[in-house]
Amino acid sequence: MAAGDLITTDGQIEWRGALLGVDTAYGLVQLEGWQDLPDMRDGDAELDNQHGYQPGKLLADRRIVTLSFELGERSEADFRAAELELRRITAPDENPAEEPLVVQWQGIKAMVMARCTGRLIPTPVEYFYGLTRGTIQWRATNPRLLHLPQQSSTTSPPAAGGGGLMWPLQWPLAWGAAQSGGEIVLTNTGNAHAQPVWRITGSCTRPVVRNADTGDQLAFDDTFTLPAGQTVVLTTQDKSVLLTTGVSRSNRLARRQWFTLPPGPTRIRFETSDGGGQLECHYHHTSF
Repeated sequence: MAAGDLITTDGQIEWRGALLGVDTAYGLVQLEGWQDLPDMRDGDAELDNQHGYQPGKLLADRRIVTLSFELGERSEADFRAAELELRRITAPDENPAEEPLVVQWQGIKAMVMARCTGRLIPTPVEYFYGLTRGTIQWRATNPRLLHLPQQSSTTSPPAAGGGGLMWPLQWPLAWGAAQSGGEIVLTNTGNAHAQPVWRITGSCTRPVVRNADTGDQLAFDDTFTLPAGQTVVLTTQDKSVLLTTGVSRSNRLARRQWFTLPPGPTRIRFETSDGGGQLECHYHHTSF
């Protein structure tokens, strides 16, 4: 089951295979940090002998998501079982890896990779009668909201056209077919730049992924050959270049002009020196 598949309505949160929020035992009281812009950090530089600052780059900090919930079950046994389940899914792991936190809000199902960093289960007098209000907090190092499901698109290098003018010339002239393929259009319907993952499958020599709108490119050196059936994965977020076996090929990437996918359409071209191979792109519509 994919992340977010359990969610059926707005106001639900999926975490570690459990549902929280609307229509669950953990009723939604408030959700903070999801629709909100994360804290921002800037590189503004103080102006010498002048009022103000020189504007620097403005970057989003980690996203902190806080769920306030009400837990109340009809029987004491159900209440204790729901509390134990809540403690289980919020217990810290020995592995510091982030996990999918999925929320559906206003018809949009989106995900961040996060870790649970806080849990509050108050024990007022109502607690002993099966009622309490508490909070859960998560922290995501990548603050981007990744819309689900993930998008994907595939292309092959351009193929040469066929036909052409035949002699003696006869009217109407038959010019033949133009070159085809080698380009895809990736559309990001979110409001923030998406970070694509590129998968190149061999066999091919010197593959190049080019942003046709800006000219930025990810190009391997002239002698780099990817054997048939092998795949190299280029991940924009951490700028890694890995074979599916886990072996790095970053040293073979001669041009590393990493680029993101801004809101709207982006034209991508894929070329290889021998005309072989296939390019596959995976990305999410992305928002802040």
